[in-house]
Amino acid sequence: MKKEHKTNSHFNLANGSLLKSKFSQVTIFIIIALIIITSIALVFVLFRKSDVTVSPSTNPQEYIEKCIKDYTKEAIKILSEQGGDIKPEGSVMYQGKNITYLCYTANFYKPCVNQRPMLIEHIKKEITKYIEPKIENCFLSLRQELEKKNYIVNYKSMNTKIELQTKKVIVTIERELTTEKNQETRKFKKFKTVVNSPIYDLAKIAMEIVNQEIEYCNFGTLGFMITYPQYDIRKFSIEEGSIYTIREIVSGNKFTFAIRSCKMPPGL
Repeated sequence: MKKEHKTNSHFNLANGSLLKSKFSQVTIFIIIALIIITSIALVFVLFRKSDVTVSPSTNPQEYIEKCIKDYTKEAIKILSEQGGDIKPEGSVMYQGKNITYLCYTANFYKPCVNQRPMLIEHIKKEITKYIEPKIENCFLSLRQELEKKNYIVNYKSMNTKIELQTKKVIVTIERELTTEKNQETRKFKKFKTVVNSPIYDLAKIAMEIVNQEIEYCNFGTLGFMITYPQYDIRKFSIEEGSIYTIREIVSGNKFTFAIRSCKMPPGL
């Protein structure tokens, strides 16, 4: 009887350990499932939050600033793909896009002539020219939405200021906007947004490439990338010159432009 009792004790202990092991496994699976569900929910909330539409009536300031940011991003994308021009003039077709020549000569053997000696200023003007009519429409939409809710809306003339700095573009719209409803008046004078973009840095490199093409009929891409490994520079030969692409490796942002310099005659 004692031996049998001992066997039963061993069986009970083994059975208890097995139950504990199974319970531990179930607990681990539950914890993992909770982590996965929480992660999915968090991702959904974050992405959903980015799509929330800003209400003009509750926050006119945020509504206009979001409008400025969206259209500035659009302008930067177009300029970066087309050599710094919204509507390229003096350009060449490459991979379905008109790419502006930043430096050009029609003669063989001759160095090119800089077509955009003030490239940074030119880009600022192009951004301004692109976004101003669109932002004007944003103010018009704002007024219409507020007037539907019985607001009285007035705004004055608009002044746009663009700043290109390392890693960012700062856009400031100075315009006095007044909204009034139920004897409550709100006034806004300035709308400002910052767009993260390396277009300033990429444009400066483009100007350096142009200067070296003028002086040496070439640019040492490898030497530059060894010194500045954060950038990847590619040069593609085409029938009417060369296409340069400057890419900031971390962000993946690019600036593409064309050059026709020291061109050799066909067949040589």
